[in-house]
Amino acid sequence: MRTPRPVKPTQLLAALSLAGISTLAGAVDFSYSGFANLSASKVISGSGEDIGYPEPTQWSNCPCFISDFSHGTVIENKWSLAPESRLGLQGNWTFDDKWSFTAQGMARHAAKKAKVELEWAYLSYNLTPQWTIQAGRKRLPLFLYSDFQDVSFAYNWVRVPPDVYGWAVVNYNGANITYRSDIAGWAVKSNAYIGQEHTKDNPINRLASPTPTDIDWDNMWGVDLEVNRDWFTARIAYNKSKQRMTQNGVQVSPDPTQFGRSSPQSFLALSLGIDKGDWIARSEMSKVDRSPARGSYYGFLLGVGYRIDKFTPMITFSQLKAYDNAFETLQEKDRLIGLTLRYQLSDSSSLKAQYDRSRWDYLNGTDTVRKVVTVSYDVVF
Repeated sequence: MRTPRPVKPTQLLAALSLAGISTLAGAVDFSYSGFANLSASKVISGSGEDIGYPEPTQWSNCPCFISDFSHGTVIENKWSLAPESRLGLQGNWTFDDKWSFTAQGMARHAAKKAKVELEWAYLSYNLTPQWTIQAGRKRLPLFLYSDFQDVSFAYNWVRVPPDVYGWAVVNYNGANITYRSDIAGWAVKSNAYIGQEHTKDNPINRLASPTPTDIDWDNMWGVDLEVNRDWFTARIAYNKSKQRMTQNGVQVSPDPTQFGRSSPQSFLALSLGIDKGDWIARSEMSKVDRSPARGSYYGFLLGVGYRIDKFTPMITFSQLKAYDNAFETLQEKDRLIGLTLRYQLSDSSSLKAQYDRSRWDYLNGTDTVRKVVTVSYDVVF
């Protein structure tokens, strides 16, 4: 049998960028998976004062509803597939029982722009069956659904509640170490990471202004712990970093005359989940402290559902309270009630319909109410 020729490092790097190549000289195993979401949505009614948010020159068919702050996703008062439909492909290259490489690309609309981006690309090394080290680009694990919030088949809503899931940075470049084990009958997973993220023309700021805004999160570190037993899951996570915003190379936040080049921020989240018999309950609480330079927030969601054969109706309540930069004065209260009906087509696909009523109360007499309808088809493969 002919011996395969050695693979040069440049050839290996080139091959890793091609998701369709399954082996490299017979030495690398390749596998892939994917997911897709086809969503049609519309704001069916809106009341209250026009607050000019999202920015009206970019989204003119308002009243509008912001369904994903992180990607600048806006639902207008016309039916459209563009805002939330997306496609993701993930490839995994396994070199041996220790080393592997994972990459994931996403196609979506973000802030009115069609984009195809490499959102995940990281190298993994298994120290032991329990311990794994990874380095590269990954999803920032701020909340329970952060890792797979784009995979809408994985949850019963058509989207994760935006009152909790909606921040300027969703990925990071860095390194992490993960521990997995069973302890006294509990499945335990813990993760610690360090890194940074520098984003150009950040989508979340497109909601407020057409001027391109760059956002940097530096000196980032975080830890999380998730435990599961039978029908109960709990997770706690903490993240700390320094943030800075610039426009055309000029720092606009924090105020450089008061806070210098950057200001601190921290995220604390607690998640609880119940899946017992036909009952489903999901709860998540978050505290985002951006003081003293910027405002801070408390977020909360609670969803309860019940399986009836292939159908799962669910009701969800979520809320975000916005405070000044010292957690002293409540400045805004956002509330959302959602009714979801999921139909399980197969083990890999589902249909969903959802009605949302969102209210933004600025506590100064300004109130806005939006009612939204969404239908979606989700599939994994």
